[in-house]
Amino acid sequence: NFEDALREVSGSDIGRGDLAQILHGFSKALTPVGPTLSDHDADLLTKAGFVASPAAATAGRVDRDIRMQELVRSSLSIPAAAELLGVTPARIRQRLTDGTLWAFQSGRNRLLPPAQFTDAGAVPHIERVIPFLADDMHPLTVQALLTLPQATLTVDGEPVSIVQWLTGSAGNSEDIDRVTDLISASEWTLS
Repeated sequence: NFEDALREVSGSDIGRGDLAQILHGFSKALTPVGPTLSDHDADLLTKAGFVASPAAATAGRVDRDIRMQELVRSSLSIPAAAELLGVTPARIRQRLTDGTLWAFQSGRNRLLPPAQFTDAGAVPHIERVIPFLADDMHPLTVQALLTLPQATLTVDGEPVSIVQWLTGSAGNSEDIDRVTDLISASEWTLS
């Protein structure tokens, strides 16, 4: 069926509604925004290695939209996070206010990305790291920062993610400082 074909092509569970949003994004991406470049400016950009590729830009947008749909689907609601951590939803909201858990807005709901949690509860020491994340970071950036291997965090010579580092760490100040330094450096790079 249609949904199975979408899943096979994209590698994700995409419904018709999701596809409609993606196609709407395509139509915006293919519509020129603003004035075109002068021949001189276009030539300078081409010589510098910047080549206009509407297909590549559109593919990037589609990839981002698919990853965002997956993040929304896999994130926890406040009640679900409360159940996982064995606390009340009010306690989760308090931790969000305190900055010891992180959530993003999706419609009218605040969702907590799954990188903060294990099957048994919160990632160890996550409450000491989350306050260092900038409030305006995109949810996909936060998820990637927490889950992708980082060259400066290694175990047995292999790069590990912040989540893996925190899970294997005893939580001493030096281990946490390495993570907070990494987050600060990534925010500086992104700005």
